[in-house]
Amino acid sequence: MGVERMNVLIITGGFVDINFAKSFLKEKTYDYVIAADKGVEAALLLPLSINCIVGDFDSVDSDILKQIRKSNNCNLEWKQFPPEKDYTDTHLAYETALEKGATSVTILGATGTRFDHVLANIHLLTLFMKNSIDARIIDAHNAIYTIEQTTSLEKRKMYGNYLSLLAYTDQVHGITLQGFKYPLHDATLVKESSLGISNELLDEKGTIVLEEGILIVIESKD
Repeated sequence: MGVERMNVLIITGGFVDINFAKSFLKEKTYDYVIAADKGVEAALLLPLSINCIVGDFDSVDSDILKQIRKSNNCNLEWKQFPPEKDYTDTHLAYETALEKGATSVTILGATGTRFDHVLANIHLLTLFMKNSIDARIIDAHNAIYTIEQTTSLEKRKMYGNYLSLLAYTDQVHGITLQGFKYPLHDATLVKESSLGISNELLDEKGTIVLEEGILIVIESKD
C-alpha cells in the first residue's frame, strides 16, 4: 500500500492577491486548510472551508474574529497564542500541518512587504523538507521550494519560464544541470554566488543533480 496523501493549504499573513488566489485554487482541492493570523482575512475571501486558524491574532480585524466566533462552526479548530511567543504565526501553521500528517503543503501569503518574514518563511521550507513534506511558497509570480537531492522537472508543469538556484547551505556541491539553457557539470554553488540565477529549461524534461547541500529553487513567471 502507498502512503496516504494529505494535501494542506496554509494561508498566512503576507500579501495575498485575491484574484490570483481564486484562479490558482479553482481546480485544486485540499484535505486541510490552515489560516494563520492575518491570513484569516484573505481566507474568508476565497472559496474555501477553513479547518484551523492559528496565531496570536494581533493583526486580524477584531470584527472578523467576532464574526467567526458567532458562526458557531464547531468543526473549526482555534489555536490562539500570546503575542510574546517564540515562533511566527507561519511557523505555528507549519507545526499544525506536521501534526495533521501533511505530505504536501502549499503556502499562500508568505511573501510581501515584510522581508524579514519572507526570509523566515523560506527558511521554514527546509523544516518541511526535513520532515519529507513537499512544501511550496506560491504567489502570483513565483513558486519557491527547497531540495537536497536529485530532482526532475517537466517543462509543462513549471510555474514559469525562469528557474533560479540559490545555495541555502554555505556550499552546495556536485550540481549538474541537464536539459537547461545554461548547463552545469559537477559545480559548487556558494551563498555569495549569483551563478544559478535566471536559467531556463530547454528540453521537455530537465534534471537538477546535487550531491551535498540544500538548494533554494525559484520558478518565476517574469
